[in-house]
Amino acid sequence: MSVAQNAGIRKTVRQLLVAVAACTAVAGGATFAVGSGTDHPVTPQTVAGVAEDNGWPVVPPKPSPTN
Repeated sequence: MSVAQNAGIRKTVRQLLVAVAACTAVAGGATFAVGSGTDHPVTPQTVAGVAEDNGWPVVPPKPSPTN
């Protein structure tokens, strides 16, 4: 192998290791953020027009045509 090939391989391996470390850090941060929020319950969200108990009007279904 030539010196240029060795340098290219080292650069590729270094970039791969940096990418793996970055992904691991992001995944660890996401796990920490999700895991630390369990002491405060979150109210569920409802979409307007879907649930009848949230005070929003419900769109009636279109009547089927009768021939």
